[in-house]
Amino acid sequence: MRILLVGASGFIGGRLLAALQAAGHPLVATSRSGRGAELPGVRWMALDLAALAEQPQAFIWPEVDLLINAAGLLDTHAGRLEMVQHFGPRRLFEQAAEQGAAVLQLSALGAGEHPGVPFLASKAAADDHLLGLGIPAVVLRPSVVVGEGGASSGWLAQLSPWPLIPLLDRRARLQPVHVDDLVGAVLALIRQWPSGPRVLPLVGPQVMTLAELIDRLRARQGWAPARYLQVPAPLARLGARLGDRLGWRALNSQTLTLARHDNLASTVPLAEACGYLPAPIEARLQGWPRQAESVTLALQPPMLAAMALVWLGTAAVCLGPGYAWGLGIMAEMGVHGWPATLAVVAGALCDALLGLGLLLRRWRRRALQAQALLMLVYMAIISLALPGYWFDPFGSVSKNLVLLVATLWLLWTGPTRRHAAR
Repeated sequence: MRILLVGASGFIGGRLLAALQAAGHPLVATSRSGRGAELPGVRWMALDLAALAEQPQAFIWPEVDLLINAAGLLDTHAGRLEMVQHFGPRRLFEQAAEQGAAVLQLSALGAGEHPGVPFLASKAAADDHLLGLGIPAVVLRPSVVVGEGGASSGWLAQLSPWPLIPLLDRRARLQPVHVDDLVGAVLALIRQWPSGPRVLPLVGPQVMTLAELIDRLRARQGWAPARYLQVPAPLARLGARLGDRLGWRALNSQTLTLARHDNLASTVPLAEACGYLPAPIEARLQGWPRQAESVTLALQPPMLAAMALVWLGTAAVCLGPGYAWGLGIMAEMGVHGWPATLAVVAGALCDALLGLGLLLRRWRRRALQAQALLMLVYMAIISLALPGYWFDPFGSVSKNLVLLVATLWLLWTGPTRRHAAR
């Protein structure tokens, strides 16, 4: 089957791309850049759904039999969600109808049930438009999709090492499904296409709370069940409002609303439509999550916070109560007067800039590189001019070795520029 796969560079789209290519389907894959995994039988095209919503002629429809829309956006901005998840896909669906192609739309369980949640409302609007076109169409609505590389899965893996875990809600139930089962369901639908337009839920066979899901991830990594603490409602609302303003994807008004509602459906409609039944989530947790990676994810935020506090605190001390002490160090090195003042103030401002750089994602890698270099320079100067400080009982210089290792750990375990952009 000739297939157009939209969103082929994402978490779900990337898995579908590999599976469809392995199954022998000729593929036209899209991403915003027009680049992606180089596989035999795959041709890449550039497609920006937000731009397509405003300029339908921006995308030249290829000769295909089936459109699979796996594009989605985790965002708090309702306007962007409408463009990427509603108006852009509408244009694609209309082009598919004109060209006589079938459509498989990957939506989300709960679409249409929460009009106040922009993510689900935009999905539901696109689903309704597709079903109204009268073409061969399937709307597949998966529950929480778990697997390596997913954003929500990354957050769950990041929480999993902690023995006490705060949750927005401890009672809401869900039926998580592994990404491999989502791929399996899509392949099954292609082999056995339903007779008419259908909406099919895709859920795992087990009903559980979020805490029970995290405990399954913990068990996979060799840990006992954790203890869970529900975040007080006023604090959760405050965090959600702050997340809306700052664009947090893990905590905002949408995620707070969804966390407090059940997300359930039956496995029967999908089984009747194509014969596919997802496996229990434990059966799919082979090779992920990995303990070392989860610990890395869990420790990165507190390590960043501690590092930022060290650098900003050092700057504040050098300009405040430690100012005279700094001048005394410069005097020991034979530097007096305005050059000593300039050195102390400039060093403090440099420390402050590097501490602020840790708090800004786009400058974080550069800040870490500069910090490692600056510490090496500091230690070299001390070693040449005041080697006695290496023997300070409080380890005022030797502790920089630990700080240097922590800096390199953050630098090497953080996302690269390419990974962050993707």
